[in-house]
This record gives sequence, structure tokens and C-alpha cells, in this order.
Amino acid sequence: MALNKKGFTLIELLIVLIIIGVLATLAIPQYTGYVEKARAAEALSMMTALKTGQETYKLDAGVYSTDVTLLGLDNIKTTDALATAAGQYWSYAVSNAVGGNSYSIVATRSSKNPGGQTLATISLDYSITTGTSWSGTHTGKPKS
Repeated sequence: MALNKKGFTLIELLIVLIIIGVLATLAIPQYTGYVEKARAAEALSMMTALKTGQETYKLDAGVYSTDVTLLGLDNIKTTDALATAAGQYWSYAVSNAVGGNSYSIVATRSSKNPGGQTLATISLDYSITTGTSWSGTHTGKPKS
């Protein structure tokens, strides 16, 4: 009667583990890049809401605001002095230029929930004469 051996040898198991390790090494950097781009969507969404708030505020007050809390956004948490506020992955600041014809909104990647681009920025600059332009150091920023 012949022995019927079933199962995997140690070499076969090691080869499978090596293949899984190589695949993980290739996949994890791609995954973190996608996660950062998804988190940048939070900043872009909030910055668009802040831009709308600035336009609404200017219609009422005649100038752009430097206070995030006056822009009518209930879903943003104020952190400190008037000009800044924080979301889950980003903190936001607004400022306006002398004369009230332009403003800037800057989102800075928070170190509270660290990611691949801690303290990277996305900036939206708006001027009545030139319109909107985007800049910053985060990979998720829109093209100007």
C-alpha cells in the first residue's frame, strides 16, 4: 500500500511568502498615493466651500473676510485665532489683500493624522482682475 502524502513542502510555502512580500512592496506605495489624493479631495471641497462663503460675505459686507467663522461653514472646527480652522486632515487659513479685491485660502496637511505629505500645502488665490489660481506643494492640488 502506497503512502498518500498531501500538503505543501517548506520550500513551496517560502516561495509563496516571497511572492506575497514582493507584491506588497509594490502595492503599498501606490496605495498611500491614492489615499493622499483622496484626502486632498477634502481640502479641495472645503476650499470651494470657503470660496463660496467669501463671495457671499463680500455681497453682504463689501469686503472679503479674514475670519473663517464668518463664512457660514458649520462643518469646520475653529482651532485658534480668527483666520484659521481645522478639518480632519487639513487646517485652513484665509486672508485678503489690502483693498479687498483678492483673497487667499491655504490648506496645510495636518500632522494630527500623518500621511505621506505632512505639512504640504494647497493654495487658492483669487483676484477680481485675474480670477482663480492654484499653487502649493501637495500632489493633490489642481492644475492652474
